Amino acid sequence: MNKTFISFVVFVVTMLVFHNVVFPIMNIKEFSWVMNPYVYYLLIPITLIFINITLRLKPPVSLIALMVWVLGFYFYKYVLYPPIPWTLFITYMVMWSIGTFLYVSQDANTFREFRSPIVKTIIGEYKIARIVLFALLPVLVGWMTYQSIYPTFQEPVELRTVHPAPPATTKVHGKTWVLETSRNPYRVDEQDNYKNSFPFLDADKNEYMKNVTEGGSLFFQNCHYCHGDQLNGIGMFSHVFNPTPANFIDPGTIAMLRESFIFWRVAKGGPGLPNESTPWSSAMPPWEEHLSTEEMWKIILFEYWYTGWHPRTFDTEESYVGQWEKEGKPGGAH
Repeated sequence: MNKTFISFVVFVVTMLVFHNVVFPIMNIKEFSWVMNPYVYYLLIPITLIFINITLRLKPPVSLIALMVWVLGFYFYKYVLYPPIPWTLFITYMVMWSIGTFLYVSQDANTFREFRSPIVKTIIGEYKIARIVLFALLPVLVGWMTYQSIYPTFQEPVELRTVHPAPPATTKVHGKTWVLETSRNPYRVDEQDNYKNSFPFLDADKNEYMKNVTEGGSLFFQNCHYCHGDQLNGIGMFSHVFNPTPANFIDPGTIAMLRESFIFWRVAKGGPGLPNESTPWSSAMPPWEEHLSTEEMWKIILFEYWYTGWHPRTFDTEESYVGQWEKEGKPGGAH
């Protein structure tokens, strides 16, 4: 039997077995060094390499390129967690395809070997492959067209809420936070328990500014790619998201929200939003999986300091803006 055909069958069977048998076992939410989808994914190429070496199959370059491309598609589509928006998926696959093409075109001999089966199929030397290809191509195009125009989600029962109501409590890193009473631990006391004090005017408070600086460093390490280096929602990746990342400069975003609400949104990300935010939820990842509780609070502290907004509170009936006017200070963002 043709070794190329055997290599192709081995690849298809391996992918089916891993996807239908191994993946359901390894696809768990609580990751560990052994039980997680990324380790499972690495087992696929290792298994393929082992089988091909053991059977001495030596697949051609064209089949290797197909395997690499499919493995990339499978990783971004099924393995990567949390799932990414389709626009970002297309961007990654374009880059993956370019990388695969660069591999097969690294020299004249490799590229000639890669294009050989394609040429032979087109000119008719591989008659069976040509008949099968020409028969399946219209079906594939029709199926893709149908999938692209068929509505993916049912029409939502309720209107989408930009700022959905948070739960009464949220659990982050093993601790339960009551959002109604939770405060930023780096603002309390330093800001007189939120009363009549504005952090960006008190730069001489060294401990406070130290926390602001640490929050800024964390923001530019993790958040500015989407929210922008000016916190205006125009980061380098922002154009591929729908909805676009939040613009913190806008008075309708963090200026209207409690810090506890921001903490909940940062910790849980898009996957943690309630039903009224779907099916167009935020693409923001759950940062509790990447940052500590202290780091998230410091980032929030920096966001308010940089934009000049003060967190919304319900501790007093007196307006903070009114307090500013009494003291003769300008309001709004700096």
